[in-house]
Amino acid sequence: MKEKSNSSVYVRPHVVRAIATRVLLVLFIAVAGAALGLLIPERRAEALVQRAPMFHDWSMRYTAYPRLGPMEAMQAASRDPRAFFEWHRRGWLGGFGGRDKDRGRRDLQRDWSINLGTGGTAATMYPAKFTFDVTAAPSCANDFVIFPVNAAGSSSQPNLVAFNNLYSGTAGATGVCNRTPTANDTGIAATVMWSYNVQGISGGGAVTTSPAISYDYINPAGPITGSKIAFVESAVGSPAHFHVLAWKSGDGVATNLQNVLSPLTINTFVSAQPVAGSGTATDLLLGSSTSGTDTLSSPFVDYLHDVAYVGNDLGTLYRIKDVFCTSNNPDCTVATKPAPSLDASWGSGGAISVCSGKLTGPILDFVTMNVFVGCSDGKLYSISQSGTIKSVTVGDGVASKTYGAIVDPPVVDGVNGFVYAVSGSAGGGANGVLVQATTTLSSSVAVPIGAGNQCNMHAPAFNNVYFTSPTTAGALIYVGGVTGTVSQPCSPGSSITGGDVFIYGVTFGAGGVMTSGAPGTSENAGGGPGAEWAPLLEFYNPTTPVDWLFVAALQSAQTNMASVNITGGWTWGTFVTEGLGPSGMTVDNDSSAAQAASIYFNALGENAACTNNTVLTDTGGCAVKLTQAGLQ
Repeated sequence: MKEKSNSSVYVRPHVVRAIATRVLLVLFIAVAGAALGLLIPERRAEALVQRAPMFHDWSMRYTAYPRLGPMEAMQAASRDPRAFFEWHRRGWLGGFGGRDKDRGRRDLQRDWSINLGTGGTAATMYPAKFTFDVTAAPSCANDFVIFPVNAAGSSSQPNLVAFNNLYSGTAGATGVCNRTPTANDTGIAATVMWSYNVQGISGGGAVTTSPAISYDYINPAGPITGSKIAFVESAVGSPAHFHVLAWKSGDGVATNLQNVLSPLTINTFVSAQPVAGSGTATDLLLGSSTSGTDTLSSPFVDYLHDVAYVGNDLGTLYRIKDVFCTSNNPDCTVATKPAPSLDASWGSGGAISVCSGKLTGPILDFVTMNVFVGCSDGKLYSISQSGTIKSVTVGDGVASKTYGAIVDPPVVDGVNGFVYAVSGSAGGGANGVLVQATTTLSSSVAVPIGAGNQCNMHAPAFNNVYFTSPTTAGALIYVGGVTGTVSQPCSPGSSITGGDVFIYGVTFGAGGVMTSGAPGTSENAGGGPGAEWAPLLEFYNPTTPVDWLFVAALQSAQTNMASVNITGGWTWGTFVTEGLGPSGMTVDNDSSAAQAASIYFNALGENAACTNNTVLTDTGGCAVKLTQAGLQ
């Protein structure tokens, strides 16, 4: 693969205000100051010495929190725990005990894989990782990862699974969670923590989108954080169901600790908030139509206000209150805490009709408090807290072109006042497109990407300079596209021919505005059956320091994943093959311990043995953990 020459000067997009007005808000100002200021003095002192749990779910992939910005914007950002997690992840908050230490390089390797049954996590959807305490050594028992399963639940098929003993394996080093092998435990793979068939829909539904993990903004080390999971169950012919599960360790665990296929079925539901550790769940019907399924919209939780936003395939956006009944929720001071319900103070009974097509996952901007969401009609929408709807056109829409939808959530950088969205077809099929709009949607810039109406396009990713530099040089936003003509349909598992896949790098100009016209850089990843990129994943290792981009194609059984060093250009790292490509990828870098710096995803179209099938008939999924390339 031939590396393209990069432009010698890039422009960083964080010039919303003069540099003199910018501030760096670290932990005790941005997060502890905001949260602890609400506590009585003795609670403040207690909170400062408590453990520091952290989650990494789908929503962190679509929220951007740079290090520098206007004072008021940074203060607004501190109301979202995702901002703290982002700042910690990039090494801006200092060391955390045994987790942040320099690591030697190891290649991208599979540590373990576990069959999820007849389906796995859907393409472009994400597992969710929970870390019990980022200030301590990794916990084999209490750190876990959750995989949603895109298969109808049954007595032998889960639709939601969690694993612990994550840091197991032998690739490169012996994992800290390795155990003595037994007849029912390999000793070198994760173990099933719980396995559920949550069945609010008659006949069983799938979890088609990504889950969200509970987090108590005021008391993060308390019993609520990590103890509940919010997710959506969906099936054709039924409206979607929103659930909150208070999982119980050991539920649905088979004799074989790597077998998820004996799930516990939950088909009766509690009418109040489920108690942590009870193994119970709530059930909330999203609408009354028989066709309100949910294909693309994962629930986004506002942890400060204990509400969630989620859409459906009819273009309706819902706001749900009392999601986890956290310490800051005044509704939850009573003895019997309420179950999640539609927030009647928003829209019409908690629902707003946004468009007439499928909605993506919604993203709340904590600066404007507007919710941003994409639609299959090709438009990016903004919904205010009072229900005012604005839009800007991104793609052609599916009524005009097959791949003219917005299928991934928008990426929101509220600190700098921008939102980003992509579509596989714009300009009447002339090209794919990456659009940057202001968060007011008053202006936008569109950059043409490759050939149009060939495949869906998925989420872009910024380089580390975008987040960190106080100057305007070096920032890029990367996005995948395709050139030439691709055989149809362009979908995971199909025999695709024709076309070359590219990664494009787009620069920024004055005021943080994206540079219009052809992208400044491009890297040809070659031809082959794959033509649709999975969402890109950027990860900066502050201890090396190296900025990594993980790229993957949704394609047939050939090399389909790679790591790229983008610190000062484009240098290919290692290549692997994982099924027919991965789902969305979730990263974990919180430790120097063996096997504890990893990437989690579902390998699509796998066989039961998780051995990278070479046919296109297998539809199963496998939960996979890879060691990060160069991040150790």
